[in-house]
Amino acid sequence: MVVLNTCHSYGSPPSAVSTISRSAIVSPIASRLFLILVSFRKRVTALNLALLPSLFTLTCLPSPSKANTDYQSPQDDDEEERVVRLFQETTRSVVSIKDIEVPNPKTVSQSSTSEVAEAIEEGTGSGFVWDKLGHIVTNYHVVAKLASDTTGRQKCEVSLLDTDGNAIVKDGKLVGIDAAHDLAVLKVDVPEKYLKPVMLGSSQSLRVGQSCFAIGNPYGYDHTLTTGVVSGLGREIPSPIGRPIQGAIQTDAAINGGNSGGPLIDSFGHVIGVNTATFTRKGSKISSGVNFAIPVDLVRQNVPYLIVYGTVVSNRY
Repeated sequence: MVVLNTCHSYGSPPSAVSTISRSAIVSPIASRLFLILVSFRKRVTALNLALLPSLFTLTCLPSPSKANTDYQSPQDDDEEERVVRLFQETTRSVVSIKDIEVPNPKTVSQSSTSEVAEAIEEGTGSGFVWDKLGHIVTNYHVVAKLASDTTGRQKCEVSLLDTDGNAIVKDGKLVGIDAAHDLAVLKVDVPEKYLKPVMLGSSQSLRVGQSCFAIGNPYGYDHTLTTGVVSGLGREIPSPIGRPIQGAIQTDAAINGGNSGGPLIDSFGHVIGVNTATFTRKGSKISSGVNFAIPVDLVRQNVPYLIVYGTVVSNRY
């Protein structure tokens, strides 16, 4: 195309006399040159049309390296921010529970177990704030030693966060137990403003594959978040006294030692279960990824009886 354009770039027109005389001399040469240029133009045009799709592809599509490294999905950012916000809004409702033995109960006041030098920490667990009265829901096996203690040496130390994120540590008083369903209720004497009860969901409408999150204190690491999905529903797991617990939730969200009693929550921050058990590889205490939680509908049904009567209806008669 450039050649054709430059062929039309002439100087000022010659005089009439010189034009006639020169045309007579060079007309055969000019005619042949014109035919060559026309043929060349057709070939160039055809070549341009043939290359047009390839040129369009090369100039309009991003290079593979940019597509892989520079692109970031807005949905990924939204999902990450949602999980961060979910943890921030829920973590204050989760407490850490320590099972402590003291050699001399008379030296321990109601709120200073951890200050006793001779106190021995025998285990850790998790729980969550049930109401503004200071009731804490956890697993029975977390407080089993306290429930069976007749000497006064066993204590449960409950640690929760205030509005500034500082730890408040108090002794937990045992209110009620349901060993058959691995549930227990403690009570702490804390100002109402520091208590943030959980939001309860429903386990009846759960679906396999939906996201879930576990918050607890595995191996003593307070307020740890793990993520996963609901892997199965309607499972049967053994209780601490050997009776089966029906309708348990199976999840691959990591549940390790210290997570017991903590909440399993859905994507809206609603509690859907109480983390209670995991299958571990033989000879280790490492979770195999097959973990279980007590369904929240069962918790809804039994906890009010534990608070009022100290036991469930079936154990009162």
